[in-house]
Amino acid sequence: MIDVAYPYFDTNLSWLSNNYRLLLEANDETVPVRERLRFLGIYAYQTKEFFRARVPSLLAMGEVSNDIRTKLNLFPESLLEHVYETVENQLREFNDILLTGILPALHEQGVHLYYRETFANEHLNFLRKFFVDKLFRHLQPVFLDSRRSSKMPFFESKQLYLVVRLQHRDDTEEDWYAIVNIPSELFGRFAELPELDGKKQVAFLEDVIREHLPLLFPGYDVLESYALRVEKDTELSIEDEYPMQLAQRILKQLEKRNFVQPAQYFYESGMPLYMREYLVSKAAIPMNEFHERGHYIYMQDLMTFPQLSRRLDYPVQRPIQNPDFDDVTSVFESIQKADQLLHLPYHSYEPIVRFFNEAAVDPHVREIHVSLYKISPNSFILNSLISAARNGKRVTTYVELNTKLDIQENLHWSKKMRDAGVKIILSVPGLKVHAKIALVKRKVHKGWERYAFFGTGGFYRLTSREIVDHALLTSHRELTNELELLFGYLSTQDEPKKYKYLPFNNLFVTQFTLQKRLLDLIDREIANCNAGLKSFVTIKINQLQDHMLIDKIYQAGQAGVPVHVIVSESCGLISGLPSISDNIVVSRHVDRYVENTRIFHFANRGNDEMYLSSCDWTHRNLHRRIDVCFPILDEALKNQMRLVLRNYVSDNQKSVRLDLYQNNLRITDDSRGKVRAQESNYRLVEKIEKTGPPKRAE
Repeated sequence: MIDVAYPYFDTNLSWLSNNYRLLLEANDETVPVRERLRFLGIYAYQTKEFFRARVPSLLAMGEVSNDIRTKLNLFPESLLEHVYETVENQLREFNDILLTGILPALHEQGVHLYYRETFANEHLNFLRKFFVDKLFRHLQPVFLDSRRSSKMPFFESKQLYLVVRLQHRDDTEEDWYAIVNIPSELFGRFAELPELDGKKQVAFLEDVIREHLPLLFPGYDVLESYALRVEKDTELSIEDEYPMQLAQRILKQLEKRNFVQPAQYFYESGMPLYMREYLVSKAAIPMNEFHERGHYIYMQDLMTFPQLSRRLDYPVQRPIQNPDFDDVTSVFESIQKADQLLHLPYHSYEPIVRFFNEAAVDPHVREIHVSLYKISPNSFILNSLISAARNGKRVTTYVELNTKLDIQENLHWSKKMRDAGVKIILSVPGLKVHAKIALVKRKVHKGWERYAFFGTGGFYRLTSREIVDHALLTSHRELTNELELLFGYLSTQDEPKKYKYLPFNNLFVTQFTLQKRLLDLIDREIANCNAGLKSFVTIKINQLQDHMLIDKIYQAGQAGVPVHVIVSESCGLISGLPSISDNIVVSRHVDRYVENTRIFHFANRGNDEMYLSSCDWTHRNLHRRIDVCFPILDEALKNQMRLVLRNYVSDNQKSVRLDLYQNNLRITDDSRGKVRAQESNYRLVEKIEKTGPPKRAE
C-alpha cells in the first residue's frame, strides 16, 4: 500500500524494478540471441552492484535510532525482506530465461554452450591440452585444513573460486577441503572448443577446471565442487544519500554501535549446508554473509560471451561522419561557424578526438582545462593532454580516482601526466567534479578565443560505441565565459557555500544554481498553464530521486501541465496516484545502447527551451558533486533535440510505462506505427548529415 503522505517510490525497489526491465529485454525473442545473453549479463552486473551499494546501507540503517528511520519513512527489516524475496524471484526468472529460452535459441543458431553437462569424448583431449598448457600454471590450489596450510587463505574480492571437497585414497574416513582460483581475468570466462556436429562449442572456464581437478590433487578423490565469489569493497554511501547534518547523526550512531560493513559471499546453488558451515568455522565467514545464486555465479560475464557469428548480434550501425568537420582544416574553424552537436554513438566521435589533438599542437592554444572525472587507460584524451603539456600549454585536469581500476593503474597515469607538466586536481569529498566539460583558450591577434566541450557522458566512455550521449562543441561567448569562471572556481577547491554568488546565468551548476533554476522553470510552466498558454515538461534522465524536484513535478501535473518523465534507471516519482500524479507519464527505456543522456525540455509559451546535462536528480548529484546543465541555443540543433525526444516519447517497442507500483508495462499502442527511439535517432542523424537539418518539430 502506497503512503500518499509520503509519495515517493523507494530507491532500492525502484533499482530492482529497473533490473527486471533488463530481464524483459533478455526474454524478448525479437532480440538477437547473443544480445539477449548480454542483457542477462547486464542484469547480473546491476544485481551485483545493488548488493555492493544498496544492501550495506540498508543493513546500516537497521542500526540507527527509530526517530531517524521514522523521519526517513524507512523500515529496513521489512524492506530487506522484500528486497531478498524480489531478487530471489528475479533470479528464478533469470535462470528460466537462460535455460528454456536462450540456450535453445543458441542451439538453433548453431552454438552449443555446455551447461552443467558432461563433456563429449571428442573434446576431452583438447580440454586436457588447454588445461595443462595454459591454465595449470595460473591455478593456486590451497587446502583449508590447518594441517596443510600454515595460514588461512585470504578470499580476494572479485575473485572466482571453486570450493572442493576431497578424500585421500589412503584415508576415506575424513573429508578434506580446498579452494582453487578461477583465472577468468586472464582467459575470459568462456573457452571455445572445436566444432562438433556442425555446431560451435563453448564451455565455462570453471567447468574446464572441474574436469581436471584430479590433476591438481593427485592421490585424492574429488567428491564435489562449488563456485564461490566474494565482494568485500561494499559501499556505504550515507553522506551521498542524506543531508549533511542527518548523515553525520547516522554515522555517529553507527560508530557507537561498532557497525562493520559486511562482506558478501555469493555461492553456486546446490552448495550443501555442511560446506558453508565448514567455511564459517575455518575461514571465519559469518553465515548471514552467504547469498545463494544460480548454477553459475558472477553471470555478468555473459556480457563478454564469444562473438561467434554476426547473425547472433544486432546489425552493425556504422558511425556517421559530421561533414561540417570534413570541410574545414581545423575543428576550431568549424566551431567558430556554428555550434556543433554530436549524437553519440550514432555520430563518429572523431571530431572530439580532433578537438583535443588540435588543441595539443595548435601554437595559438595557451590553456586547456578539462574535467576527466575518472582516469581510464582506454581514454583517448590522456595522450592528447600529455602532448599538450609537453608542447608548453598550461593543462589543468580535475580527476576523481577511479576505484574500479587498479591503484597502480591510477598512479601510473597520474605520474605520467604530472611528469609531462599536467596539473592534476583531485576531487575531494563533497566536491567531486562529475561535469563532462572542457575549455580551450587560444590567443590570436584579435584577443582570446574560447572553445568549450559540454557532454552528457565521460570521456573515458565516449569511444565505446555502447552509450547514448550528446556532446556540444561551442565558442558561444556567454557559455565559454561562464565555463572559464567555473574552472577558476574549481581550482580553489573551496566549498561552494563560501561563494554566495557566482554569475552563472546560462549554465546551471549544482551546489550553486541548478536545483533552483529547475524549480523556477517548472514554476514557469505551471504559471503558463494557469494562464492558458502552451506548457509542458519533458525530462529524460537516468535517476530521479530528489524529493524537492519530484514535489515540483507533482505540482505541475496537478496544475494540468503535461509531464512526461523518461528514466533509464531508478525513479522515486510515483505515476498514476489519484489527484497527485495522474497527469504524469513515466516511461523506462532500454535498448541495444545504454541510455546515459539527461535532457530537460520546457514549452515556455511556445518559445521552448532545451537543456542537456550530466546531472541526475539525486541528492548526491545535486549536493555532493559539481555538475553542469547547459542550454542548446542554436535553433537547428534545438530542433534536432526536439526530434530526438519525440522519438523517445513515441517509442512503443523498447519503452515501457511504469504504473503505480513501478511494474514495467509493455506499450501496446501502435496506432502511429512501430517507433523504436534508438533506431529512429540513428536514421535521424543519417538524414541530418545527408540532406541537412530537418524542419522544426512542434
